[in-house]
Amino acid sequence: MRAYAKDEKLLMHFFQEILAGAAITWYTNLESSRVRSWKDPMAAFIRQYQYNSDMAPNRMQLQNMCKRE
Repeated sequence: MRAYAKDEKLLMHFFQEILAGAAITWYTNLESSRVRSWKDPMAAFIRQYQYNSDMAPNRMQLQNMCKRE
């Protein structure tokens, strides 16, 4: 994809192709007036779903979890 990094139309196409479920609903409801370049929906997506990475356990937390019977 590095060769196509400057092709914004292609990047937008691939971005929407990988979305599913709530993320595709969020994307289709995104105001088109706020999307002027590839970076706009990318930044909006990160703002929308940042909490997922904030909640993700790190390796140490995973190792400290107990296995249930």
